[in-house]
Amino acid sequence: MSEDVAFRTLAAGVGFTEGPVWTLSGELLVTSMSRGLVYQVDVAEGDGPSPTVASYETGGGPNGLAEGPGGRVFVAQNGGATAPSRSTRPVTPSIQVIDHGQVQDLLVTGLTAPNDLVVGPDRRVWFTDPDGGSPRTVGGRVLAFDPATGDVDVLLVDVDFPNGLAFGPGGDVLYVADTTADEIVRYRVVDGMPVDRSVFAHVPGTGPDGIALDADGNLYIAAFASDEVVVVDPSGAVARRLSTGPRSRPTNLCFAGENLDMLVVTLASGGRVVALTEPVPGQRALPWAQ
Repeated sequence: MSEDVAFRTLAAGVGFTEGPVWTLSGELLVTSMSRGLVYQVDVAEGDGPSPTVASYETGGGPNGLAEGPGGRVFVAQNGGATAPSRSTRPVTPSIQVIDHGQVQDLLVTGLTAPNDLVVGPDRRVWFTDPDGGSPRTVGGRVLAFDPATGDVDVLLVDVDFPNGLAFGPGGDVLYVADTTADEIVRYRVVDGMPVDRSVFAHVPGTGPDGIALDADGNLYIAAFASDEVVVVDPSGAVARRLSTGPRSRPTNLCFAGENLDMLVVTLASGGRVVALTEPVPGQRALPWAQ
């Protein structure tokens, strides 16, 4: 049973929202898959939604975001596969980067619909590439892209619909959300490869999407199908279920704010970005991504 907790609205009406990331420069960025835009959202407390700034036009369907060294923000670009885009900027499924205010297309071939991403301890961009087509022909993959060399490697093909992903604080553990299986899968990371697959948590009926870790090692799951944030403790047991409201459809989440204790959740319904009113200390920025 979900708890009725309080969220305040940071933004509304910004399309099919996804990919929240809090940057080291103190900005909250979210994607609008239906508009082909990345918005900057004000986290200051006030009356009602704060103004949003359409900061970057990526085109297509920008999904997950991740900040890497030097303040570069990488974009999982699904090419418009998830929601029709209003943007006129032509794109294909790819990995993009926002660098010094400019959007650049990096990896542009061989992908189906990149969904979410994170910068790994090897400074490669690790990303999920599920096959969302009907019929499905490729299967789900987790890949790693090296922006320095252009090399791309397929790391995993054993997750049916890989979605959100996160590294543990030491970089030696990788968590991957499998949306169709209602599971979070865990791997050890050895020499840049995920090994020793295990099911960390099975939460039926949730349709897990984006994930993030807090400072105590609890995993927060944006449960798209059950309209809640599910909190799983380090043992894999469900510790809390936080309701985001009926038919809200949470897509992703991150920790934000000056003290990194603001849980931010993107909700597809109403194009909303909300923040939990109770503080929750998040995992600090991983050293290799700075």
